[in-house]
Parts: sequence; structure tokens; C-alpha cells
Amino acid sequence: MTVDTEATAPPARGTRPRNRRELIVTAARELFCRHGYANVAMSDIATAVGIGPSALYRHFRGKQELLHAVVAEALETSLARLHTAQPGDLGALAREFAEAALARRELGVLWQREARHLPAEQHTELGEQLHAARRLFVDQLTAFRPSLDPAHAELLAWSTLDIAASIAYQHVELPTPEYPDLIADLVRCVATADLPDPGEHATYRPAGGQALSHRSRRESLLAAATALFAERGYASVSLEDTGNAVGIAGQSIYNHFSSKHEILATAMNRSAERLWLDLAEVLASAHDHADALRLLVLKYTQFALAHPHLVTLIVTETEHLPDDERHRTRQTQRDYIDEWLHLMRHVHPDMSPAEARVRVQAVLTIVNDIARTPRLRTQSGIAHNVHHLGCTLLGLDSNRMGHGAAGSNPVAPTGVSSS
Repeated sequence: MTVDTEATAPPARGTRPRNRRELIVTAARELFCRHGYANVAMSDIATAVGIGPSALYRHFRGKQELLHAVVAEALETSLARLHTAQPGDLGALAREFAEAALARRELGVLWQREARHLPAEQHTELGEQLHAARRLFVDQLTAFRPSLDPAHAELLAWSTLDIAASIAYQHVELPTPEYPDLIADLVRCVATADLPDPGEHATYRPAGGQALSHRSRRESLLAAATALFAERGYASVSLEDTGNAVGIAGQSIYNHFSSKHEILATAMNRSAERLWLDLAEVLASAHDHADALRLLVLKYTQFALAHPHLVTLIVTETEHLPDDERHRTRQTQRDYIDEWLHLMRHVHPDMSPAEARVRVQAVLTIVNDIARTPRLRTQSGIAHNVHHLGCTLLGLDSNRMGHGAAGSNPVAPTGVSSS
């Protein structure tokens, strides 16, 4: 892969800017987000900053140390201002959070996709900062809504941080104050969501316990590899590891797959086909566009909760696909999101395309992150609660499933314009 290093606008060679360390962190942040940590070399970062590799190593001993600096800076910038809001002042909290999130919008990709390359102790240390932010949100929500159930407070706090993470997964550019206003509005939507009592609508639970195994050796290998890739990262899993998981020699895998890349691509294609089949079912059964959008939120939520490993691959491992497969996968993902946006245009014709995209991406990110978090994924009634949150963010009444146009609960567009 050829890494594009020009977007960072390096200073002239031979100069020694006082903020060189900051420039290095900025360049690394942009390159890690654009190409993935595994695909960026220290020489790429040095080129982006306009220095030689030896000068780069005077500031950072290696790429992993630089990644830690990048993620730590993004977390500090994004979370620092959350402590300034007074307890129970939801408006101030939402605004401070929106501005902080936009100041370091790459945080979602850095944390969810790249931070796993850090040593365990560093990952845990940075994770504590996120846990502290969630606890702060729980305290703020409880002060604003004293009767809020603790499990709901945690879910809402987690979802609020996911709104910040979602900004990294779309490329909408909006002017100030429209963009902060929109993010703050999404925060208020989540913070004021009226979820059902714990235990209600708990008929759907993701699979748990001892799963039955496939008779097909190929399917067993695919399932084992998918779980290993999700849990340990694609680059850290060998064919021998996958073979051991199903009780065969690693070389025997070549009877079923030509390479580790083919296993990853097959898993990605499986998830894509499942989503498109679900979409076809939604369009065939819905009464109108609003009903289709509500049902699509539910279908995607059920898919993610039932297949957290596939969701993890979509979020974290796409960059490991060969170029042609990666481009095809990215295009498939864009086409799928475009179907959501098509429905949004019909449900909210006065909403700008940019706002619709931000809202849809927020919903997908919340669903993905909750599905990847075991203690949330296994909560009683989680599918219904997540579906309710998704519909709220999309301006729909989740309780009107199957009731046609009367089910729409329009939201007032914030007046943002498409980029």
C-alpha cells in the first residue's frame, strides 16, 4: 500500500520548529486514521513532517510509543472539558461535549480500531480515562434525572460517548455553529430518552453459553477464525492458531481457503450479504418509508447483537484486506448506508443530507459499540432499548412499528447544509 503523506503539509526541510513533537503527533494521528496503524511506517510519518527518520526517533523510540502519544492526546482533548459543566446542567454538558468531540473527531477510529495495538497495560490505562468519562456522564444524568434506573444511566452514558466516536466514521464537514449544535442535539436526545423498565421487551437475547458446532470443516474454520480475529486482531492470529481452534494442522486449512486474507474476506462478505438480505426483507414488508426505517434499525440491532465478532471485523479489520477487496468492502458499506439515507430523505424531506448522515452514523456506531461490549450486550431488554435509542436519534417513534406513516415522529432539522 502506498501511504499518502501530503495532507499534513510538512514544514520546510532544514527548519526546526519549536512544536516539532506536536507536528509529529498530528501527522501520525492523520496517517493512522487514514491508512491504519499497521499500514503506516515511521518513515511515512517522518516524510509527512519533513524530517529524517533519525530526527523522528529522537522524539519517539518507536511506532507503538507514538501511537500511545496520539491516542492519549486525543482522549485528553476530547474529554478535558467535560468536567466544567455543573451537575444537572444538561444544556451546558451537551454543548461542552459537542465542542470537545469535534476538536478531536478522530478519537472514535483511534480508540476503537488502533488502540488495540498498544501493550495491555497502556490500553488499560487509557481505557480508565474513558471509564471515568462514562462515570461522569452517569453522575450528570442522575443529577438531571434523579429517578433514572442505574442500568439505563450506564446505557445512555455509553451511547453519549458513542456519538463522539461516530464523528470519526463520516466525512461530513459543517460550519460552526451548525455542527456543534447538531452534536449537542443528539446528546440531548440520548440523555432524555425514556427507556422502558428493565426486563420489559426482553424476549430477544443474543446467543450465549455453549454453541453447537458446524459439521462442515470449512464453516468451523471460518467461525473459529472470525472469533480469533475479533478477539486478538487479524495480524496476531496465524493459520496455526485457527487450525488449533478446530483441531487440525494449520496447513490443512489450505484445503478450504487459499490464504488468511481469503478467510477474512469471506467473513466480511458474509456479514455484507446478511445485511443486504435483511434490507430486502425490510423493504418487502414495510408499509412506508418510516416503517422501513424503524424496522431497519431493529434488524441491524439484532444482527449486531447476535454477531458481535462480525461487527468487530467490520470496525477494526477492514484495513487488512487486499486493496481490491478493501475497496469493494468499503463501497459495499457506503452503498448500505446510502439505503438508510434514502429512507431518511423520504421520512424527513426538510432535513439536510449532512444532518441525515450524521444521525445515521451515530445510530450505527451506538449499535456496533454496544454489541461489542459484553456486559451491555447481555442486558435484559437490550435489543428493545437500543432500537428505541436508534429511532429517537432518527426522529421516529419506535412504538409505531408497522403502523405506516402515522408512526413518523418528525424532528426539527437544525438547518445544517450538505458538504
